[in-house]
Amino acid sequence: MKFLFLFVCAIAALHAHYNGHAAQLRRVWMQDHCQQGICTGIEIGRNDYVILSQMPIAKQLMLTFLNSSIAKIPHLMFDTFPDLQVLRMENCSVETFEKPQFEGASNLMSLFLGHNLLRDIPKNIFLGADNLNTLHMNHNQLRLLHNSSFHALKELRELSLADNQLEQLPLGVFTPLRKLLDLNLGGNRLAAFPRGIFDRNFNLTRINLSRNRFVAFESELFKLQPRIKLLDLSGNELQELTLNFAVLESSVHANNCDMRKLTVYGYIYELELRNNSLRELPHIPHAANVTSLDLSLNPLGTLQGNPLRRYTGLQRLNLSATGMHEVPEDVFKKQTQLKLLDISANSLYNLKFALFSNLKSLQYFYFQQNNWNCDFLQLLMNSFVKKRDISFMEDATEPELVDDYVDGVACWYESNKPASKKCSGEGLSEAALELAIVRNDIKSFMEVVEKKFVKVYRMLDELKMRL
Repeated sequence: MKFLFLFVCAIAALHAHYNGHAAQLRRVWMQDHCQQGICTGIEIGRNDYVILSQMPIAKQLMLTFLNSSIAKIPHLMFDTFPDLQVLRMENCSVETFEKPQFEGASNLMSLFLGHNLLRDIPKNIFLGADNLNTLHMNHNQLRLLHNSSFHALKELRELSLADNQLEQLPLGVFTPLRKLLDLNLGGNRLAAFPRGIFDRNFNLTRINLSRNRFVAFESELFKLQPRIKLLDLSGNELQELTLNFAVLESSVHANNCDMRKLTVYGYIYELELRNNSLRELPHIPHAANVTSLDLSLNPLGTLQGNPLRRYTGLQRLNLSATGMHEVPEDVFKKQTQLKLLDISANSLYNLKFALFSNLKSLQYFYFQQNNWNCDFLQLLMNSFVKKRDISFMEDATEPELVDDYVDGVACWYESNKPASKKCSGEGLSEAALELAIVRNDIKSFMEVVEKKFVKVYRMLDELKMRL
């Protein structure tokens, strides 16, 4: 076997010499650089022809390269480590593949080549890695893929090409990947797909297309994928979006898209639509199946007309920072299964207690960062939040900006509420308002007394210094 290693490397060196390269045959004894699967301080140039070891190193299942500069994966890597199942060459300056790159790599299950300098995935380069299950090539400089770039990867289930420079994909690039479950194309420059590009990938369950350049999206692109659990379209430029699924088992993420309108046909369970431009709730014919809805940081305003009446299965609802000044008392009438409700960071002063009559399953209620009246907030805490042992969050508002805190949540008394935020005062009794005025007068008096005490203490300190 040793003779075979030397013979093959010698042939490679002669081949380089006759092709005009000034290549030099180098020996890298891996046992001197690797211990317990961690290899450090290895440098392999693009034109180096390397003997990795005198003899094959058996029973080495995993290798991770650290603090190394490796321009290419050596040809004899999988002869040296015939049992290798996991290879990590991340942040190693890998910039090219050379055929036959993966000859003898039939045991390889996972390959991680993220944070390198790869620009291209040549045709048929993965021949020999027939059992590869996971392939990560994120954070490279990939600009070009071919129809046969992933040929032979019939067992591949997870593929990450995130954070590269891909602008378009050939129609048949994913055709060989019949068992693919998880595809990450986030952080590229994609604006469209060829029609039918995923028609052979029936098993896809997770698709990340975030941070690309999609302005429009073909509604039936994933019509042949009955098992999709996650579709992430966040960070694109989708002002209007229509999706058509038979069933979407879990969630759609479309955050930070400046989206104004969303329509979803088919069955869907979770929607994350944070930080868009929605002024109305999504149109979903089967809205009763939605269990989680995040609409935070959208300009929805007050929810008039009971827009949640179709969302009867909601368990989590986020309406944080949606510009609400009030909440209609019947808006949560159908949400008997709601476990989490977030109405924080709005302009709410008080609420009608009839609002909570149907929220019998509520466990988490986030209502900080509003304009709460202190007396109403005290009633809310005592008669609802604490009474039902509901979890809530405290405010981080600076003390000098508020009148008082109720269990850590900021509030203002009637005459001191922030002028920039209008409140109706509806729902408070006359006695409560009178009590608010008295408390405010007492508070003002105490502030004056406190200032006088501070002045007296300063005078005493000055006198003490003089003495």
